[in-house]
Amino acid sequence: MTRSSKLLPALPLCLLFAAHGLAAAEPFLSAGQDKAQATARVIEIVNRPVTHLARTDEASMFSPGWFHEGAIKPDFATVDVRPSQEFPYKDDRWVTSDLNPHEMFIASELEFNAMTKYFYQDRSLPKHRLSEEDMVEINALYRRIARDEHAIAVRRFETAGLIAVLLAVGAALIVAYRRIA
Repeated sequence: MTRSSKLLPALPLCLLFAAHGLAAAEPFLSAGQDKAQATARVIEIVNRPVTHLARTDEASMFSPGWFHEGAIKPDFATVDVRPSQEFPYKDDRWVTSDLNPHEMFIASELEFNAMTKYFYQDRSLPKHRLSEEDMVEINALYRRIARDEHAIAVRRFETAGLIAVLLAVGAALIVAYRRIA
């Protein structure tokens, strides 16, 4: 009996692990698609354009800029964006900023929301006021992001475990081959 023929009984086990590894990799490779779609939709909602007007002396000035630096990453699994909706311009009819010295904006169309700021794309412009429907949709999108982030973490853990098992089986086969030889 040759060395290779002695290892033939281990071949089905190797093929089984390889097939399982490929099957496990497919969902891992597609993981994140739902998160990406949900994130794109949140960005679309949060960054809808606001009305730009030529500035007059009637506009109240906000400085420096519209927003402070930084943004916290929301807890996508639990946050409700509705309570964090703020209207810092509610006492004004028109507003402007040192970032937009020749423009003004209709104050009643604007808001700030710390739980959506993470997705602000252009911080040189104020953000439009979200409707109740917008916020309910964002909350649902945040839950999708949370589920996909969790699924990705689980898949990474499963993949690491599978790699460890495959390495152990490979090492066992090497040891077995050396003993036969």
